[in-house]
Amino acid sequence: MIGIIVQARMSSTRLPGKVLLPINGVPMLEIQLKRLTQTKVVDKVVVATSNEALDSPIETLCQKLNIECYRGDLNDVLARFYHCAKTFNFSHIVRICGDCPLIDPVLIDQIVSTHITSNTDYTSNCVTRCFPDGQDVEVFSFNALETAYEKAKKPSEREHVTPFIRDSNLFSLEDFTIVQDYSAFRTSVDHQQDFDVISAIYNHFNGQSFGYKEIVHYLTTHPKVNALNADIELNEGYKLSLQQDKKQGF
Repeated sequence: MIGIIVQARMSSTRLPGKVLLPINGVPMLEIQLKRLTQTKVVDKVVVATSNEALDSPIETLCQKLNIECYRGDLNDVLARFYHCAKTFNFSHIVRICGDCPLIDPVLIDQIVSTHITSNTDYTSNCVTRCFPDGQDVEVFSFNALETAYEKAKKPSEREHVTPFIRDSNLFSLEDFTIVQDYSAFRTSVDHQQDFDVISAIYNHFNGQSFGYKEIVHYLTTHPKVNALNADIELNEGYKLSLQQDKKQGF
């Protein structure tokens, strides 16, 4: 069974509660989940949040939308993913972050299909960056996830799920790329400026179906919107985790 696991929490330090911030009255996570359920090759969508009381509203939203919700460790997200995948008997896992509300379901299908065809342990479009930030899709086998769960030690590996799979040289990797370079565009949400950009994009399409190409076209033709978050550094959270690695002697 192929399952999407969405990691989501309320305790973001840069924009607290961001996953439930409303766009036209609709929580950002709800917008994302409705897009994810449009995928064609995925069997199930699950939200993996923490067992902290602060994250109970996420479970409440999932119940409203008839989406399964797994609750686990707040900081050891790798363990949360492993136990979630094991609970639902996923053979392949698609990792999606809750701060990527406008993820393209067609792109997910393309990357999952590539992963299955190539028969690799891990396939993604975010090692070689050519897609907009916020269109990140990672697909990996349960066996690779289980090995990472058992062997990963660094804080960065436990918090961000896939670094051990990518960097340990134990697994076969597939890089999903395109000729165009859209990596300068940012459609993930870490700051208020990001949320303002996402809101502008979502409101522009006003219920129409749209993917990453339409998003890029919108941002290209609306430079003032694109400029709102253009100076924000990529992967801030992961870089902080790497600092924790050094502090702990890794």
